[in-house]
Amino acid sequence: MKESLLKHTKREFEDSAIQSNTTAWNIPWQEFEVILGLKNSYSQRNLNILTENQARIFLKNCGFDLTNQSHIKQFEQFYGEALYFIRHVLFTDEERTSFIIPANLLYLKNPCNLLIFASTNHPRKRYLRLWSCSILKVMYAISNLQYSGRLHIIDDAREQIFKRIRNYMHQHKDEKLEFKYKNDSIYLNKVEWKEAKTRTSIVLKLLHKPDSIVDDVFDYLGVRIVVEKSSKIPLLLKLLIETDIIIPHQVVAMRTRNSLLNVKHPKKIFTFLKELKSCGSLSNEEFDNMCENIIWSNEINDEHQKRTNSFTSQHYRSLQFTVRHLVRTPNPAFLVLESMTNQLRRYTGVQRQEPWMESVIPQYFAHYFPIEIQMMDQESYEMAKFGPASHEQYKSQQHKSVRERVLGNLLTFKKEKLASQDF
Repeated sequence: MKESLLKHTKREFEDSAIQSNTTAWNIPWQEFEVILGLKNSYSQRNLNILTENQARIFLKNCGFDLTNQSHIKQFEQFYGEALYFIRHVLFTDEERTSFIIPANLLYLKNPCNLLIFASTNHPRKRYLRLWSCSILKVMYAISNLQYSGRLHIIDDAREQIFKRIRNYMHQHKDEKLEFKYKNDSIYLNKVEWKEAKTRTSIVLKLLHKPDSIVDDVFDYLGVRIVVEKSSKIPLLLKLLIETDIIIPHQVVAMRTRNSLLNVKHPKKIFTFLKELKSCGSLSNEEFDNMCENIIWSNEINDEHQKRTNSFTSQHYRSLQFTVRHLVRTPNPAFLVLESMTNQLRRYTGVQRQEPWMESVIPQYFAHYFPIEIQMMDQESYEMAKFGPASHEQYKSQQHKSVRERVLGNLLTFKKEKLASQDF
């Protein structure tokens, strides 16, 4: 009783000390700049949490009630994962040895202290503050990912969406792959499936795009289809539309990337050829041959560059869409209720359907889930795989950007500088 009274008195004293040093016009400028869109949240130099009581209230308002053991456990899980991410994903081997984790953080017992350390302005605790801020940035990205609804339905989404695409793909005895619908078909050089984006790559993506939340990550699932020549891509696109794999009103327009097809010029030529065919000046065979030779190549314009990821090479040429597909996932509560009802039937011997069940608890949940569909010709594919537009180069640039954003001034600490720090 006496101990709890002392703690309460200490908190009141801390809060009154803070209030005595502030006025109504003590503006939190960093927070203003983030909220007004002038800066991103990862650019904040520190927090403004000076007492344990403030930290507890802040964490509770963020969804972590420290009186709840499961919340503490979840916080500790995110904390441990963030430390591992910084040391084993962002640091080099040499940096892991040079930039020692402060003992206060390595043996963190009270989650509130992490926020207090991230708020300190003491010159001798700058190293501790920078470490704390870096950890909090990564923890924020991890918590966004952990509480995303998409992550929990990805297995059902993969199975349902990939099945829709594979239904139209046929492998011949000579191992040639064909995409076929009704009387139309096209041979494919290669098909690559992105079964799932790894947890590490999603966290990297969230950290390198500071304005993103996890629902802005659209490429959890993906398929890349490669054809021999760029002139085949319009036919492939046509088939994907006809099979409802690409549904126009479910395309996320802001995510479309097109550095392969120029539609305006071919459309004019096609209209002209169609008129010639209708008046008998061209036979069906001549019409098909001329359509085959239409040049569809697209010049990379300013609008395309604006919409392209800043880490994507200008040599990367593809047609890329993000399409949302409706997927249905079983409702666990319905499965439990159904199991209980089946057991009840065995005991009572009454075999009848229970239509009321689905009116009480839905059997399935429905969600829109995005898939990224890429189309390329063979030349563009080889450039993307082995040339200056390779995925490795893209990842390298992304990794460099995330290091700068998360670690920042922490990397400037040398041995001489560390000697002046309390950690």
